[in-house]
Parts: sequence; C-alpha cells; structure tokens
Amino acid sequence: MTCHPCRARLGCMPARYAARAGRAAVRYAFRVRGTIRQPLVGPLERMSVRTVGDESILVGDVADQAALQGVLRWLWDLGVEVVSFNPLDGRSRTR
Repeated sequence: MTCHPCRARLGCMPARYAARAGRAAVRYAFRVRGTIRQPLVGPLERMSVRTVGDESILVGDVADQAALQGVLRWLWDLGVEVVSFNPLDGRSRTR
C-alpha cells in the first residue's frame, strides 16, 4: 500500500494505522494566530477548527512524533504563526 504523497513527504501516519503499529494516537490542540477555515488539507484534514477572538484552535489526533513534526512543518510552510500546541487527555479542554 502506498502513502498519500503529502503523508509520505511529511512522515505522517494516520491514526487508524497507528493502532496497528502498536501506538496510540495522541489528541493535540494547536492554537494559531489568525482565522483558519475548513476545508483543511494534508495533515490537518481530519482536525476540527474553532475560532476564539483573533486565534484559531485546531484539535485532532496525531499518530506519532513524525506526524507532530509534519503538522508543525505544514503550518510553518503556510506561514501560520503557532502560538502553542499541547497534548490533551480526557480531562483537558481547549479554551
């Protein structure tokens, strides 16, 4: 099976395949400056987005460290300023 070109280039592993590899995906919240609108592409395509003031919060599962770097690299390449990114557990909520 071949990877989608973007995923292969970014080293991303979709969450559905992470479980097969014995890894659990981690849910992350990425707070970025500005407004992000859907539809999202690349490693952001399965993330939810909401806007709070002049910032957007993207929340989604990240399969591993390579996928995390892929998301950050994708945002960097788009010129999006990342304010923060944090893993969420079941008790956490983005504000």
